[in-house]
Amino acid sequence: MNNIDQKIQAALRREGAGENIIKEPNLAEEVITAFRGRNRFTNMMALFWSIVSLALFVWSAWRFYVAEVVREQMLWGGLCLYFLIFIAFMKVWFWLEMHSNRVLRELKRIELLLVTRRSE
Repeated sequence: MNNIDQKIQAALRREGAGENIIKEPNLAEEVITAFRGRNRFTNMMALFWSIVSLALFVWSAWRFYVAEVVREQMLWGGLCLYFLIFIAFMKVWFWLEMHSNRVLRELKRIELLLVTRRSE
């Protein structure tokens, strides 16, 4: 065995390391996992700007509803559309982040399977 195999086996020997990789997380656990690790600051900023955009969307929708002049309605309607597209973009980006975490978890499962088969 080489050095990487020994490191993987040592990590698996720790208490519960193999069980955490094998179990399938639910949606809430996947969201929480997205706020840990290397991209934690970026994900927090994306969530912050999504919430700000939602508030601005609601405000511009209300302004669109109470506007009496067509020109103002077009302005506020355009802002509503802009904020709605921005929110959708942030959601898609966030789901792609969660998907990359899911792919990494599957790769770890394959490593675990290969190490256990090799050691037998």
